[in-house]
Amino acid sequence: MNQVAPKVTVIIPNYNHARYLPQRIETVLNQSYSDFEVIILDDYSTDNSREVIERYKKNDERIRVVYNDQNSGTTFKQWNKGFNLAKGEYIWIAESDDYADLYFLEKLIALLDADAHVGLAYCDSWHVFEEKNSIKRNTELYSELDSNLWAANFVIDGIYLVKKFMSYRNIIPNASAVLIRRSIIQQVEPANEKMRLVGDWLFWASIMAVSKVAFVVEPLNFYRHHHNNVRSRTLVNGVYYLELSKLLGIIKKYGEPDRFFSGIMVDSILEMWLKSMIEYDIPLSRHYMIYKNMIGLSPEIKRKTKFQLNRFLFSNNFSGLRQVMGDGIVYPFLRRLKGNDFGIKK
Repeated sequence: MNQVAPKVTVIIPNYNHARYLPQRIETVLNQSYSDFEVIILDDYSTDNSREVIERYKKNDERIRVVYNDQNSGTTFKQWNKGFNLAKGEYIWIAESDDYADLYFLEKLIALLDADAHVGLAYCDSWHVFEEKNSIKRNTELYSELDSNLWAANFVIDGIYLVKKFMSYRNIIPNASAVLIRRSIIQQVEPANEKMRLVGDWLFWASIMAVSKVAFVVEPLNFYRHHHNNVRSRTLVNGVYYLELSKLLGIIKKYGEPDRFFSGIMVDSILEMWLKSMIEYDIPLSRHYMIYKNMIGLSPEIKRKTKFQLNRFLFSNNFSGLRQVMGDGIVYPFLRRLKGNDFGIKK
């Protein structure tokens, strides 16, 4: 006799979050809506995550666990693995360092049940900053985009959100706030495992492009913030600008993006990228890829690139040019000589 599939699959991808796992797991297991399975995916943690996981697994038969024998290198591989293992009609990616209101599932399931065309439902979040010992709503994110839309619950065609906002901001900043219809996941491409920073952004856009989106203004999710070392590294090596420029090209395939918001984003990437040429030692091949991506976005890119470069070099009494000639070229050259990089004796 076949078992009836659970209504929801809760995927908890974990890597070295043993200290947060009890709160994460307990706010899943104690949800007011209880027809779910839990899949915990541990990505070869080196802390005592396994000990914590096994303690909960032993006491709740809804929990399945998959341990990796080596680290996958990206959370999006874990997402895709979880999607393939899931049996539920709906999927919740409950990140291991976040936690939830106990009515999270009950309130978001109601939206998906009410309209079969809703591919994902999500809620607002409390933002938890441990270093500052504070918790707050991020009202600036949505008020900057539309002062009215996110002020109340809504159900809307997702493609509108993609074209209007997604070339400028990821309007779903935290996966833990989202409940997804599994049949929609099966219609779109898997989460992009090569994108370290914007894989979630692209994944949400792909779902929005083929379904409706429901939003709950009540903050039912608690999104924990950490110091982002990954973001810092990708700024230095240029991956951040490369991924953003590639993102804009992919979003554009869903339809012409809002000119105002996409224009701001393009200008922002150009400004950051041109400054990075001086501040960071980014490989020339990566600079070429970034420029190629940007050129593909608009015929105006070449003109904007020249404008931004001229503004950087010649504004503020030629401060940019002095930086190029000093910190950007002369000083590194002298440092290499001093370091005997060319085999020249000191």
